[in-house]
Amino acid sequence: MSKKAAYSAIVLAGGQSSRMGRPKAELPFGAATMLDFVVAEMMRVFDELVVALAKPRHYAWETFLSRAIVDDEPGQGPVTALAQALREIRYERAFVCSCDVPFVDGNLARKLCEMLGDNDDGLIPNVGGKLQMLHGVYRKTCVEALATMRIAGEDRLHRIVNFAKVRIISEEEIRALDPDPALLSFFNVNTPEDYERALALLDEKYKM
Repeated sequence: MSKKAAYSAIVLAGGQSSRMGRPKAELPFGAATMLDFVVAEMMRVFDELVVALAKPRHYAWETFLSRAIVDDEPGQGPVTALAQALREIRYERAFVCSCDVPFVDGNLARKLCEMLGDNDDGLIPNVGGKLQMLHGVYRKTCVEALATMRIAGEDRLHRIVNFAKVRIISEEEIRALDPDPALLSFFNVNTPEDYERALALLDEKYKM
């Protein structure tokens, strides 16, 4: 029987939350925070977790295999934060998401890690007509591509497709893997309205 592959997870939680007006990572969500929800789901299925923060803070979930790091250059965006986090992980590939996807599905995330080809640097879903850069898989080899992007003055993460070998998978492929017809794993909480919807969805989930 073959040994189960080990993968890392990265949660980027150092964003400015400008549209929300307050840090999304600390938004109350159920009995915890939104970040806590995402962290718990990642810890459920992954062998290691790295959370990138803008400022130092200690969390109860921190252990040898789940730890927080502080952005070396806070406020510089996901290209810089992701490069730093990828340098920190122990394993070759990582599922990467933001802290504002409270319904992220760890089982789907792990399946995406398994789908990354041996010759690919990354795997990005295309859902709702958009590349879901922070719901994808990145190999440690992406560090070099991200560094090149920074030198070129490119801070838009979706441009990595021009700097690394990235496989794009379609929404149809995602739906074949994800039993949720609403694809809530990809639901981002960006605005106060999104937050209210997420709270309502959470209430519905607990009532079921």
